[in-house]
Amino acid sequence: MTVLAGYAPGHRLSGVLELASAVATALDENLLVATVTPPRWNVPSLARVDAEFAQWAEQQGDETLAEARSALERLAPELPVSYRRVDHRSASSALLSIAEETSASVVVVGSCEDGRRGWVELGSTSDSLVHSARLPVAIAPRGYEGPGPGQGFSSITCAVTEHDAEADAAIIAMAAYLAGRAGVPLRLVTFAVRLGTMYPSYVGYGVEDELADAAREHAETLFARWRGAGVIADDVETVVGLGHGWRAAMDSIAWDDAGLLILGSKPHGTLSQVFLGSSATKIVRHSPIPVLVLPAG
Repeated sequence: MTVLAGYAPGHRLSGVLELASAVATALDENLLVATVTPPRWNVPSLARVDAEFAQWAEQQGDETLAEARSALERLAPELPVSYRRVDHRSASSALLSIAEETSASVVVVGSCEDGRRGWVELGSTSDSLVHSARLPVAIAPRGYEGPGPGQGFSSITCAVTEHDAEADAAIIAMAAYLAGRAGVPLRLVTFAVRLGTMYPSYVGYGVEDELADAAREHAETLFARWRGAGVIADDVETVVGLGHGWRAAMDSIAWDDAGLLILGSKPHGTLSQVFLGSSATKIVRHSPIPVLVLPAG
């Protein structure tokens, strides 16, 4: 199997190479780095601007792959890596086409270059992929440095948000499989987010706290039920993130810098596609560690 990484020109801080090498190392798979350059114009120019543009695009692609090769020789010197330059108008479409051709197990992309350092920031390519891909999509926080040269992840966290019993069980099973394959511990988390206080409040100023506490109790009961049914193994840690808003709820949990966060997709249209629901989108945007989004179904 192959891990496919999409590396764009000038995206040195995207974190994609660091994440892709860690994913490939954890899964013991080969890595294919692809860069997508704009195609040559369909209409020839008398001034040969089209030829000059094609030459520039080819040079940009070759320089990008050379940069990736240099970085990966440092990040994962023992990892089998191949490189490909593709001309296409859409980076996401090109990556999905390569993924289908190579039967890739996961496609890895980075955060956009103008995002906040240390956080996952979806760009046009990653946003398109997390709403259309038929295979898992991994996204690196901007400036992600990875677990270390030649290292995989040290832990996997699985976030459950929808409380759909069948869908949640499938997500947990996949996360457990990946954790076992990588030889790392699995942690299961869910979130009880306290909403802002309404003003004026007609139901009492503590009602939001009561609702959040009830959500936490419900989650803990659900964890106990899953553990009793064998959905969660006895050695799996369970945590409930609680806070005033998503940022605080995420910050209430200790995160492993060398860890990976796994999310499931919300069924929408074609069940085998990735599609983020509202809660999953908020988790992705507030995650301080890489996120792997699984397709629905």
